[in-house]
Order: sequence, then structure tokens, then C-alpha cells
Amino acid sequence: MVVVMAKIRAKPQHADEVAGHFHEMVDWVALHELATITYSCNRSTAEPSEFVFFERYPDSTAFDAHSKSERFAQLLGQLQGKLMAAPEVVMMEEVAAKI
Repeated sequence: MVVVMAKIRAKPQHADEVAGHFHEMVDWVALHELATITYSCNRSTAEPSEFVFFERYPDSTAFDAHSKSERFAQLLGQLQGKLMAAPEVVMMEEVAAKI
């Protein structure tokens, strides 16, 4: 199981717009990426411009399909100029889970 955690910091003035883009992306993944097991976007209650994605894929092929998709590229374009810095992405292998 491939697990991805990505921390993303939006510029405060763009936080709500970024949240909207993320919501649309989650909806798209739910409809079009049947192999994606978990694709969750979370927003900090303390810092509303901080987001954390938690993603689970059965294997690297499914992750590659997601990260190389036209829709993911579109999202990256929508985020241009709206983030404080590049996302912090951590790739992991699942050891155990209850989800």
C-alpha cells in the first residue's frame, strides 16, 4: 500500500479559493480514480490556510496514474501563485491501518 501525506500552505488571501479547488479535486478523484483507496483533504482549524492530504493507493501504478493525470496537472495550474511554498510531500508504505 502506498501512502502519501502532503502538507500545503496557501497564501492567506487565497485559502478559500484553494479549498474550493481541493474540494473539486476530491470529487473528481472519487468519480474517476476507482483504484484510489483514500483521498482526503483536511484543513487546519488553527491555521485555515494549511491543508493536509492523506492518500492511499494499492500500488505505485495507481499513484502514478493519479499524479500523471491531466486533472492533477490542471489542479497544479490552478494553484500557481496561490501557495506560500511548494507542497511538503512524504511518501510512505502502510504498516497497519483501521480506516
